[in-house]
Amino acid sequence: MYYTNILVSVTEICTVGCSHCGFIGSIRERQPEDEEIAEWVTQACDFGIPAIIFTGGEPFQRFSLLKAGVQAAAAHPSKPKIGCFTSSFWGKNPETVDKFLDQLDGLTHFYLSTDVFHQEKVPAQYVRNVIDGAIRRGIRDISLCITIAKDEEEQQIRSMYEDYGDRLLIHVDRVISSPHIEAVADTGHPPLPQHFEKSCFLHTPIINPNGDLCACHVAKVGAHKPLDKDVYFLGNLKKNSFQEIMAEADGDYSYQYLRAFGPQGVARLVSEHDGLRETFGGKTFSSGCDMCSKVLLTRKGREALRDHVADPFQQTLVDGVREARFGEARAAEVPEGVR
Repeated sequence: MYYTNILVSVTEICTVGCSHCGFIGSIRERQPEDEEIAEWVTQACDFGIPAIIFTGGEPFQRFSLLKAGVQAAAAHPSKPKIGCFTSSFWGKNPETVDKFLDQLDGLTHFYLSTDVFHQEKVPAQYVRNVIDGAIRRGIRDISLCITIAKDEEEQQIRSMYEDYGDRLLIHVDRVISSPHIEAVADTGHPPLPQHFEKSCFLHTPIINPNGDLCACHVAKVGAHKPLDKDVYFLGNLKKNSFQEIMAEADGDYSYQYLRAFGPQGVARLVSEHDGLRETFGGKTFSSGCDMCSKVLLTRKGREALRDHVADPFQQTLVDGVREARFGEARAAEVPEGVR
């Protein structure tokens, strides 16, 4: 299957404690062993995924795990790109930055989370120190990852780094609404297909610290309840290999529908299904991730999707999109009990 990269969550521990974080109140096993991280990374590389991105929590708060994962990726014959998310809490001065980066040979991309939430605990100067250290080491790609609840927050954060010009990549996302942040209904959209994209982060599955392999990072919700009954759950690497999990996922039409049609497909499902339209039609959502998770993490949403993709015509559409867009051969058959 076609994937642009994979996220590897080395830990859910983080002392920054942003109010919009999906791990607040986590009950999940929160970190693996060094050897497990290295093995999971190697299996993902063996599968052919071209980029490994380490994330958390805050990966630098469990540096031995991060180092083990980076070393495994850097040593793999496929020579994948290697990225890492961080809040930059460790970037207090250039000397400290150099000490850490000297041990992470092979990094090609930094994703620096910096927004009004992170800056309650991490000053912009720390982020700038990490940017400067990455530039000194020739790390080609440096992205600022800005999560906003209000439109004006984007320019507020951009202005702090504008002197770097086009040396930085900028990625802006809207926060997923939760009880821990202010309401974002004034910037949201109703669940209509025209408001959402047909592609999303489903090309970036995530390995969680407990070994769960999930469809995308919306599966952070698994930190609060068991995930194995949800459409985002693909399997667990402590029970099956990466290759085995992907082989089963190849015939899972609920998952393949989301890969083919993304949030736009979920919005179409809501608009065409009486029960979902009644429940969600009058709501607004901050983003495609917000809508997709709010709908599909309900029993009614999962059942509607399962019934929808049981239709042979829908399966043919999914197969056609996979073949045309991703160059993937059509799934040979659908396993019994497909989710």
